[in-house]
Amino acid sequence: MNTPILHHYPPSLFSEKIRTLFGFLDIEWQSVIIPPIMPRPHLMPLSGGYRKTPIMQIGANVYCDTEIICRKLASLAGNTSLYAPGFVAERVARWADTELFRTTVALNFRPEALATQMSQMSEAEMVAFQEDRAELSGGAPIVAMDPAAAEADFCGLLENLDASLSDDYLFGNTPSVADFSLYHCLWFVAGNAANAPLFEPWERARAYLERMRRIGHGSFEEISAESALAAGASSEPEAPADARVDAHLAAGLSAGDAVTVAPNDYGRIPVAGKLIAYRKDEIVIERTDDEAGRLMVHFPNIGFEVAPA
Repeated sequence: MNTPILHHYPPSLFSEKIRTLFGFLDIEWQSVIIPPIMPRPHLMPLSGGYRKTPIMQIGANVYCDTEIICRKLASLAGNTSLYAPGFVAERVARWADTELFRTTVALNFRPEALATQMSQMSEAEMVAFQEDRAELSGGAPIVAMDPAAAEADFCGLLENLDASLSDDYLFGNTPSVADFSLYHCLWFVAGNAANAPLFEPWERARAYLERMRRIGHGSFEEISAESALAAGASSEPEAPADARVDAHLAAGLSAGDAVTVAPNDYGRIPVAGKLIAYRKDEIVIERTDDEAGRLMVHFPNIGFEVAPA
């Protein structure tokens, strides 16, 4: 099997979720550092235009969104513990990746936090970053809630978390998928010097954050974006073992239909291809690119929409 390749950049909070999961599952991986803003000329041929970070690549199979990346990595590792708590852990993970994510973004846009975050960027870099994120959000406000309200919400969360932690992790002494989703949001806030003091009153919450941080990122090697593109172009994609289209999900679509797949929150850039699979946990399309060759692109069902092309 080809070694998983993660396309990411260091401050990306969703990337930290996957980097830490590699460490926990003890999967060796390859790292491609991408720019935090467009253009990404060696990645777009692989992703078909999908803009969010991170993206994982295994040969000519490309995985978009951390929900489907987590499922694939758990499968590769033969790990059943990540999803053992069932529905509740998966819903907590989804809550952290959506609602809590929006809160953390608002926290990092408080004036004092933003000043800390931007202090290492030039004025031109700041303008380029803001323009890129405005394009990604489709013109909607980057921050969807008042930063003061976000601070109150987050402090309430830390208090609840501190009072609830009786084991090492949320659902016992083994981390579940919910822990990795919660962790990357906490990591994002704690990494900003203006926000880090919010954790001070909560000893167990701080210990939980440090416990997750100590998992580390496992064993990996840096490779170039050009090498990753070449790896995709020289590989043949593997069809999913369960390549079927569930009629009750697909709303009249059939295997082989020309479709587009796009996120339904932000970054709504459609990826076009031929429908291969549409199941409760996964959408797979096949597409061909002049540079990358024949590819299969994988998305989670929740959070994405499929439409006739």
